Amino acid sequence: MANTSNENAVAEAVKRLKSLAEEIEDMSIEFSTPVTADEVAQLEKKFKLKLPPSYVHFISTYGTFKVLHGGRELIGMEEPGFLRAAAPDPSDAVNGDDPEVEGAINQALFFQRADDDAVDNFWCFNPRDVTPEGELGVVGYYHDEAFDLSPRLGTEDAEHFRDFSAHIVRVIDALIENFAEA
Repeated sequence: MANTSNENAVAEAVKRLKSLAEEIEDMSIEFSTPVTADEVAQLEKKFKLKLPPSYVHFISTYGTFKVLHGGRELIGMEEPGFLRAAAPDPSDAVNGDDPEVEGAINQALFFQRADDDAVDNFWCFNPRDVTPEGELGVVGYYHDEAFDLSPRLGTEDAEHFRDFSAHIVRVIDALIENFAEA
């Protein structure tokens, strides 16, 4: 079951994002149609992986979204059916010819570009790092850095575990902060 305080934090972040789009000239937000429970079940069957509850709540409530400014996509989410299709070619990654790196890229679910479509940098779910509640850790893929899906839970690095709710709130707040500084 999803955490109500996380759901409230996400709802507030979405409100802040919509307010920003109303205040900034030539900024818009496009939301897709929310997914149904049947569509979630089909996605989980397709990917052979239970999707994180916080992500399922988001796409079931809001759909996916992208923020455009001056016609350029600033942030956006991949459509749920393309979570694996969005994955970069392992040969584009540092050490991408390493079977472990290639295996990690092929297991990850890439749900959001970290910047515009010109650069292959993504945020993805780490299916090797899952909480008892089914949340998957969110990690970044940057084409010019080595890629790793090491589990953080159960290690001293566990405090850096970030689920989808925490991630999307952080991304939205960083975008808002960037425009506040401009």
